[in-house]
Amino acid sequence: MAERLEFREKLAGILTLCESQNNITDKATVEAYFAEDNLSAEQMELVFDYLLSKKVIVKGYVKAGGSIKNAENTEEPIRYTQEEQDYLNLYEQDLKGLRDGDPLKELLPAILTMAKEMHRADIYIGDLVQEGNMGLMLAMEDHADDTEALLSMAKESMQALLESQEETKKQDNRMVEKVNDLDEQIKKLSDELGRKVSVDELEEFAGITEDEISNILKLAGEELPPGREVEIYCRKKIILHKYM
Repeated sequence: MAERLEFREKLAGILTLCESQNNITDKATVEAYFAEDNLSAEQMELVFDYLLSKKVIVKGYVKAGGSIKNAENTEEPIRYTQEEQDYLNLYEQDLKGLRDGDPLKELLPAILTMAKEMHRADIYIGDLVQEGNMGLMLAMEDHADDTEALLSMAKESMQALLESQEETKKQDNRMVEKVNDLDEQIKKLSDELGRKVSVDELEEFAGITEDEISNILKLAGEELPPGREVEIYCRKKIILHKYM
């Protein structure tokens, strides 16, 4: 796990470096950046593919396989966004350029197939593919000749991304619920009193502390007002719109 986190940091680092150079770098710079990691040729190819997926121009890098023929138009089930479909068309076109004998020629299409099977509407298919490819890259350090182990680790990486996304969604939903509940309590008490309500009144009415009120307001991007009067915070509508 520590190695994976360290490698993620290095990927983020090279991407930051490229971004500081207007998303332009060269093959030698990338290879030098990862020199201490002793990556195999296949792993370096995945690094280059990762940078390309982030719209980084890598001078001197030519994808194995040379020129690529135009992809055939194939009908996909209507379950991808247009952006995702464009990504898949380009990526599948790239995969056709892998030369015979390259281990990635079988591995990358297999990962793409798994990504399609695991894909959900709330996550970008390209992120899922790249997560699987990164899992493959890391697995190559210890299981270079074990195809089953390589694909298993790639799948585990994609599953971890999905689980992380699900947990984030749950946290977002809990946040929305807290904001909405406080908003309803404020509205109810304000209607009863016919005016704005104070924090002290809300504490007693809703049975929550000032710190809890303050923390919930911060979730909605608000601060506790200096006058200690709270209104109905319509910013919740923005939060609801963002996560629905």
